[in-house]
Amino acid sequence: MSEESDKKFELPKNLASMLGDQSAQITFDNMTKLCNQNEYEVNGVKYKRKILKPKDLVKLFKLQNEMEKIEDPEKRMENVHQQAVVCLEGVTQDAWDNTDAVYMEIIVGACLLISKGFRSV
Repeated sequence: MSEESDKKFELPKNLASMLGDQSAQITFDNMTKLCNQNEYEVNGVKYKRKILKPKDLVKLFKLQNEMEKIEDPEKRMENVHQQAVVCLEGVTQDAWDNTDAVYMEIIVGACLLISKGFRSV
């Protein structure tokens, strides 16, 4: 084979590597979509993203910094709840107790990305 054709050939990736690449792309696509929305629906409940004032943004960043140190799952979920209250209108305790926690955590993650400039303008 020529040197040129050798450069075009790539060894197949292992399954873990392929899943990692696919997962990263799915996450990027999801976050791109969520970051460009102002309203979200979780389990039939609609939430509107708040416009964060400086004090709200500071509170959100503090909660995120605390999150990185929390190992207890219950405390982590309470932290996500507090972040959701800061970011979203309509987060009541009753709505939170019946929410899709995984999806809500993803939405809160999108709110954090928005605060870092990850959004089309």
